Amino acid sequence: MPGLRNRSWGYLVAAAFLACNAGAASAQAPAASASDDLIGGATPERFLFYSGFDLWNFGYAGFAGAQWAPNSLDADGFVVSAFVSDGIERFDTPTTRYRTAILRASILAGWRFKRGNLEVKVFAGPDFEHDVFSPVQPHRLPYRNSIGARTVVDLWWEPTSLAMLSASASVTTIANGYSVRVASGWRVFDAGWIGPEIAMSSDRFSEQYRIGAHFTGLRTGAFEWSLAAGYVQDSFHRSGTYARVSVLARR
Repeated sequence: MPGLRNRSWGYLVAAAFLACNAGAASAQAPAASASDDLIGGATPERFLFYSGFDLWNFGYAGFAGAQWAPNSLDADGFVVSAFVSDGIERFDTPTTRYRTAILRASILAGWRFKRGNLEVKVFAGPDFEHDVFSPVQPHRLPYRNSIGARTVVDLWWEPTSLAMLSASASVTTIANGYSVRVASGWRVFDAGWIGPEIAMSSDRFSEQYRIGAHFTGLRTGAFEWSLAAGYVQDSFHRSGTYARVSVLARR
């Protein structure tokens, strides 16, 4: 059975990305300030909650996560990040459709640094993955549990009031997987950031490459939205389109 497992989204951003890839992510938003109309206000915000989904022609995943800073999300110091995702990846042959259900979770401790308009977050901690294979093959378990360690680095930089650059990298000892996403953007009428993004993910089974566009920081009430779409290709020479939607809130 082909062992195809996509690691791009979600890390997003977050992505996680992201994430966290987490940093996924995914879910990374501009550094807050009292004068920034896109983010927060004067009251210290200690919790960040986010969720969303990522899909492409051969798979999809939903994800959710949270970050907690004991002092403030906008202050240098200790941050805890929790992330979970659940999705399906498939691989088709002329006679069989293989499906892998993938549940991932991590709890990471980290630190936030901010110097001027540059914000960096670094996380590390335990990582878990549960895979369920279909159809079941003889002489092979229908599932696999893996425990490892994950490291995530998120960067957000605003070189000017109208431009941003974000980057996220995630590495795990599970299957030697990693993902990287880089995006740039321009502020559009104080409604958010719009620009290009590129991403790559890899593990011992496959590699995937993405190039597309994102719209980050669109605010509706207490929520901030991020949208992305573009072209994707993997090491099995499959190609198509991807889409990602995420939302975050601070408390």
